Amino acid sequence: MISREFIVTTTMVLLLFSILFYVYPPELGGGAVLVDLNEIADATVKQTTSDENVVYFGFDLRLGPKADIEIYAPLMDYLSAKTGKQFKIKYAETYEETQYYLASGIVSFAAIGPVSYVIAEEKYGNVIPLVVGLDSNGAPTYRAVIFTRPDSSIMKIEDLRSHSFAFGSFYSTQGHLIPRIMLEEAGIKIRDFKRYAYLGSHQACAQAVISGLFDAGGMQDTLAYKLESKGLIRIIAVSKPYPRSMIAANKNVDPELLGKVKLALIELDPLGKDANLLDWSKTEFSGGFAEVDLEYYNVYFDLVRRFIQGEES
Repeated sequence: MISREFIVTTTMVLLLFSILFYVYPPELGGGAVLVDLNEIADATVKQTTSDENVVYFGFDLRLGPKADIEIYAPLMDYLSAKTGKQFKIKYAETYEETQYYLASGIVSFAAIGPVSYVIAEEKYGNVIPLVVGLDSNGAPTYRAVIFTRPDSSIMKIEDLRSHSFAFGSFYSTQGHLIPRIMLEEAGIKIRDFKRYAYLGSHQACAQAVISGLFDAGGMQDTLAYKLESKGLIRIIAVSKPYPRSMIAANKNVDPELLGKVKLALIELDPLGKDANLLDWSKTEFSGGFAEVDLEYYNVYFDLVRRFIQGEES
């Protein structure tokens, strides 16, 4: 079962979300943003259709509903043009929903992290990595960071004992799994925290620490470096590199469509001809995509069983 500390923080987290879900400061998204899913219904599909020409695409929530949908909407137009199908986003409120949608075929493709891939494959089957994302240097890896506020007395991971700590989603690779590994390697168990919580996204985690609701947190490296450059946070530890997020597919997708989508993604050139297609800097694939071998993600299976599934049982 999820630990007692997680349950204790539920009330506070709900209060946090009542603020974060509607308003983000300029440093975390460009001004106050009202996230009303009814207003973005054209981009977000809540109900699927039996039209064989329509292909649904899902994603793990990273920054927030509106920000993520705006990121992926142009990609839907690109894939539609490349395949002759009509690609539409199907929004999922949780990582668990995205995992289920992909494994069950409700969505044919999804941008997901390694944890979601492992959970979906082990729980449901029918999921395969299609392409791996690349960073701006062409590397198929990323890192997580542990951070605090600039004026905090916390200088290293070992100083975190008896402090409060914020994670992103429970099923996030950079927002939970890798920070847990970093903490464990430094001799810190989550029971050593005064309290901790899973806040659902990297952006929510960052805001929770910046606002003083939590003393420190774990999140993805790209956003962390951006916030540190603005003087909003201070990074105290950076992880080693781990296999990066992917675009995965349901195994039952028509092989011809699978091939077209894979080729279309690999052909993307974010640093050249396709620089203006997406806001690449906000994605998990700022350097585009590359071929991926199933075995590339094997490193995660034991880690997920230990730090994710072990917490659930």
